[in-house]
Amino acid sequence: MNILVIGAHPDDFEFGCGGTLISFSKKAKIYILVMSKGEVGGDASVREKEQEKVCKFLNARLYWGGRKDTNIELNKQLIDTIEAVIRGTKPDIIFSHYPKDTHQDHRNVSEATITATRYIRNVLFYETPSSIDFTPTVFVDISKVIDKKLMLLRIHKSQIYTTKIKGLSILESARSTAIFRGYQNRTKFAEGFVPLRLSLKFAL
Repeated sequence: MNILVIGAHPDDFEFGCGGTLISFSKKAKIYILVMSKGEVGGDASVREKEQEKVCKFLNARLYWGGRKDTNIELNKQLIDTIEAVIRGTKPDIIFSHYPKDTHQDHRNVSEATITATRYIRNVLFYETPSSIDFTPTVFVDISKVIDKKLMLLRIHKSQIYTTKIKGLSILESARSTAIFRGYQNRTKFAEGFVPLRLSLKFAL
């Protein structure tokens, strides 16, 4: 099984589907496409190294999209970038940002993904702290890997206290979200997803 994950910035997907990726890292080939190096939110060289370390842990191949943080435009070039990675990786399932989001980069990456994946059978949207009206209908139990999910986020040391809420770390936010999604899924910890399309014969 091939899994492609698309994110606008380093650390986006770790929050949204890091536990799911850890759960499947031994049985799937994982490919990561990150559109920018997050230079507005920190030192680009530091964030690049943090992302590379995460992908090494997941045994995932990392692609960079070459876009500028906070200035990822929805255009044909963005769609072409995603399509090129899809052609090269032949994913069975794709994870990307949820379309309703307060961050313009997240919205534009999501909308470009919708177009680029028009022939892909399994496309799921993950949540980030800036998602709006996110109501998942697909869940993955991550109770056995919650500590490893938090470890992935901890690798992004430069981003742990960037939630803009005084005293709240991204680790606390991620754990609380996993508890809430777990309760919805009747498990202790879970990640939730909104499907664009999901084939019934595809079992997560």
